[in-house]
Amino acid sequence: MGTGRIKLIVVAATLSLAGASALWATPGSSFVSTPLVRGMAATGIHVMPNHVRIDDKVNPTQTNDVLVQHVVAQPGGYSGWHSHPGYGVVVVRAGVATLYDGDDPSCNAKYVRAGEAFIETPGHVHFVRNEGTEAYEAYATFILPVGVAPRTNESSPGNCPF
Repeated sequence: MGTGRIKLIVVAATLSLAGASALWATPGSSFVSTPLVRGMAATGIHVMPNHVRIDDKVNPTQTNDVLVQHVVAQPGGYSGWHSHPGYGVVVVRAGVATLYDGDDPSCNAKYVRAGEAFIETPGHVHFVRNEGTEAYEAYATFILPVGVAPRTNESSPGNCPF
């Protein structure tokens, strides 16, 4: 078998896996995240479970991007199952966010109302829904690896009926 044919088979297999992955992902509906501003931090920001450390020396290998997004979900809208590569702080401006965790076998809802905030941890699979009658609006600030997309669509973990 020639190298050209082998390359073609490898490319076809890769595209098939990418397509299958997209089929398993759970995209959102009536849920829009609009980036407002993204910039590289002049210092490294290291978020730990019990504290935040800021490096006072600029080290290009340890810097982060900081991204602020505006999020709106219409009544009935949802994010789909997803995760983030960095920490996020989400402040709810209007409406109510209903949160579901991918690792909660009982699929219990957590409600976050206007004026409240919640934290999203790196790699944690979750789902956000607007089960109310008014638009859900929030501002999310993420500390991310430089140049990395803020969201990864995930497959349903199977713990919730949606």
